[in-house]
Amino acid sequence: MVKDIKGEEDASFYAGLLISAFAMAEASTAMIWGNISDRYGRKPIILVALAGTALSSLIFGFAKRYWVALLARVIGGALNGNVAVMQTMVAEMIKNPKHEPAAYAVQPFMWSLGSIVGSALGGFTAQPAQSYPTLFSPDGIFGEYPYLLPNLVAVVAILIAMIQGWLLLEETNPRVLFRTTPLQEQSRHEEPISERTPLVRSRFRRESAVESIAVSLGRNSIRGSTRGSVSYAASSAPLPNDQAFDLRRASFASISSFKPLIGLAPTISNAVVEDDEDQAAPDESIKAFNKSVIFWTVALVLMCYHQMAFYSLYPVYLLDDPQGTNRHLDLVGGLGLTLPKVGVFLAANSILSLFFQGVIFPIYVGRLGVWRAVLSLTILTPLAHILAPFVSALPNPALGLWALLALQSFTCIIIFPCLLILLKNATESPLVLGKVNGLAMSACSAARTVAPPLGGIVYSSLGSAAAWWSCAIFSIAAIVQLLFAPRPEEDNATILRRASVVVEAPPMADNARD
Repeated sequence: MVKDIKGEEDASFYAGLLISAFAMAEASTAMIWGNISDRYGRKPIILVALAGTALSSLIFGFAKRYWVALLARVIGGALNGNVAVMQTMVAEMIKNPKHEPAAYAVQPFMWSLGSIVGSALGGFTAQPAQSYPTLFSPDGIFGEYPYLLPNLVAVVAILIAMIQGWLLLEETNPRVLFRTTPLQEQSRHEEPISERTPLVRSRFRRESAVESIAVSLGRNSIRGSTRGSVSYAASSAPLPNDQAFDLRRASFASISSFKPLIGLAPTISNAVVEDDEDQAAPDESIKAFNKSVIFWTVALVLMCYHQMAFYSLYPVYLLDDPQGTNRHLDLVGGLGLTLPKVGVFLAANSILSLFFQGVIFPIYVGRLGVWRAVLSLTILTPLAHILAPFVSALPNPALGLWALLALQSFTCIIIFPCLLILLKNATESPLVLGKVNGLAMSACSAARTVAPPLGGIVYSSLGSAAAWWSCAIFSIAAIVQLLFAPRPEEDNATILRRASVVVEAPPMADNARD
């Protein structure tokens, strides 16, 4: 398409500009969409993002001038808030931390599968009047707009996804669920509060449990509304000895048999404080960007940069003519492969990605754990960049290229979802998870935007080896950063600690327990 509009000479530059425009627009709005999803729900943002993608595809299909195509890409990136929001939804859907590796592998797996199918459909349906003149007239709309058909196919797929999302997608934002569910219905659906109460991870679920206790104790006249801020009973109870007991302790037969707890009903009912509609939202007091969140966001940026730089340099290195003789180390030029051979490597990379995401990722992370998986593979990431220039000296460079591709795909496919899990666990509250994921995706989009042109500048000015080794600097920086990372004990311990339901009780509770 770019060749038809701008000519073949500058096609690569303008095509890269279209890609960068999308990424820059996405980087500027991802955090905004994440913040909005924290307040108003994930589902509306997903539907808006799909509608924006459909609009962008339509404009792109009708583009006959470059600025129209560029505008379409900017619109698509600016309205593309679904990446961070979908990652947030995955985090909120997971009830058991053991399921995190498998759950976080689903989205990138479907992304890779969609990329393969979408690329194939785009190739088959582009310029239909030339490829299928018996079906599409050169004088018709598809002759005038040769790239409209693949975009229409994409729009139809998006409309199906929107209908599916509208009917079947369930809201996961705890704030919205708490605000829209009546208290009586919450108390009906909540499991009985006892020593066997399941681990509760969400702040709003804890607060809902407190209200359920009050209802079960006969305190139905809880003041305030579901829109008001809810304070946990323990924080307002006057407990001089600062003692605590765990509702799940085996020493209690049931919470109803523990008579002193009846005295907590007034405290629980008074724990709900009515707020004015104009007061600040409850999550404004929660610190979204703590040190751990910033740490893992930086780790994501470093990983995204050297990953994007690798995949932008790889085809250039394969296509570029060598500067030296065969079977000699060439630190300036490339390998001089033909375009069909390069296409085979790129297609194989998509298949490798599907295999690593769908099969290897859950097994590898399930065996090692999230932290050890990140640590073990981050150490390996510089190897692909450091060894890439030496492929030119191999008797059979193809073997080296396959090894580089497999190593890069394996490490990055596993590291990225694991870093998202660590980022989620570092977030103080699910009420700000959308904002945190939005910041991370904005930063990653910015890194993906600058990586290809920076790598290209180094390649053209200093040679192929310098470009590869400049990428290695960022992967080595990621290793150094891990030396200062939060320790691995936080993975499971923090999850269980956040999930436990512990309420403070008066001194008489301890006497009854004894």
